[in-house]
Amino acid sequence: MRIAIPHWQDRVSPVFDSAGAVLLVEVEDGREVSREKKRLAREDAAGRAAEVSGLGAKVLICGAISAVLEARLASAGVRVIGFVCGGIEEVLGAFLDGRLAQPDFRMPGCGAGRRRSQGGGGRERGRMSGPFSAGPGGMCVCPNCGHKAPHAPGQPCNRTECPRCGAFLTRI
Repeated sequence: MRIAIPHWQDRVSPVFDSAGAVLLVEVEDGREVSREKKRLAREDAAGRAAEVSGLGAKVLICGAISAVLEARLASAGVRVIGFVCGGIEEVLGAFLDGRLAQPDFRMPGCGAGRRRSQGGGGRERGRMSGPFSAGPGGMCVCPNCGHKAPHAPGQPCNRTECPRCGAFLTRI
């Protein structure tokens, strides 16, 4: 599995949408086997999502991220673990050890109630406003074909594949 972590001064970049580079870490059997740094050239959501997906990343661990870019990445098959902060080595170690959900790795202002634990120790980004602020209701929609389905509590839309085209859904 390839993990992408945007970086700035050996820390997770605070805003992925404007990050200049990512660290790509290849992981096999829960252990790092290689790493390389790659510059990011695209700044538009579609281009940046295609760029990250084209690098072979299956997981993106990042700081803040726009909903549009997160949806594009999810539809490209990239799992986003957002609103993470800390040193690159500490964050990567916590991800590999299943400790990334600890409060030490939350961006300031992101309370525990806005996070959800994921299998493998990761966590998805929460939202302070927008789709998740309304509670358990709402709809999941496919950004590719427009298919809509009622949101199932406890089942993140961005981890649910569209039955029509296979893209990951987003919450509306």
